[in-house]
Parts: sequence; C-alpha cells; structure tokens
Amino acid sequence: MITDKRMLRLIDLLRFENKIKSELDFCNAIEMLPQKITKVRNGSQHFTVKQIESACEKFNVNANWIFGLNDSVYNEKNSIKIKDI
Repeated sequence: MITDKRMLRLIDLLRFENKIKSELDFCNAIEMLPQKITKVRNGSQHFTVKQIESACEKFNVNANWIFGLNDSVYNEKNSIKIKDI
C-alpha cells in the first residue's frame, strides 16, 4: 500500500532532518502505539486516515505526497521532492 510505504519513508526522512529522534517520537506525535509500526512493516496493519492526517498537520506534510499524487513531501515552496517508492 503506497500510503504505508510513504508514511514509513516519512519517518526516515524526519529522522534524517532531525525533526524527530526516533520512531517512538513519530508514534507519540500521531498518537499511535509504537508496536503498530512493526505490523505496518509486515503488512498485517495499515496507517489510519486519522494517523495520516495527524502526520500531515504536525509535520507540514503534503497529503498528496502520502497518497502518491504529488512529488513534494512538504507544504513548502522549496519542498524536498521524492517520486516513486
């Protein structure tokens, strides 16, 4: 599922940019139990619309990027662009 792949990529990107220190920080920010990340990675669960919405709001992420409709990760003029994952 593209939304799961992009949300997981977002965690890596936020860590790289020092916007979060760990997956736990991300989980706390979007009010998600940390053990769910493992379940998303193995495909047994997915990020919810509420969790995606929360990530977009808290980290200024472009929702169209999460859903694969745009290359700009953030809602900023000179945003990082990431194409396919």
